[in-house]
Amino acid sequence: MNKETCISCGVCWSIAPKVFELDPTTGKTKIKEPYLKNDSDKESVGEIPEELRPDVEKAASNCPVGAIRVE
Repeated sequence: MNKETCISCGVCWSIAPKVFELDPTTGKTKIKEPYLKNDSDKESVGEIPEELRPDVEKAASNCPVGAIRVE
């Protein structure tokens, strides 16, 4: 999740609310606990279980600025 690219539009929160949330400190999207592995000013990196992967992939494909990357 690239925070520099993120425009906080909320698409990812609505598609994958178990994984993404608004970080009130930065005003950008971040990955929720317990999936969050690394969070910095520039990016939020997580590891998600397979059952949530389809939602995250859908959120990534619907992100208007391409801020979400799934590997």
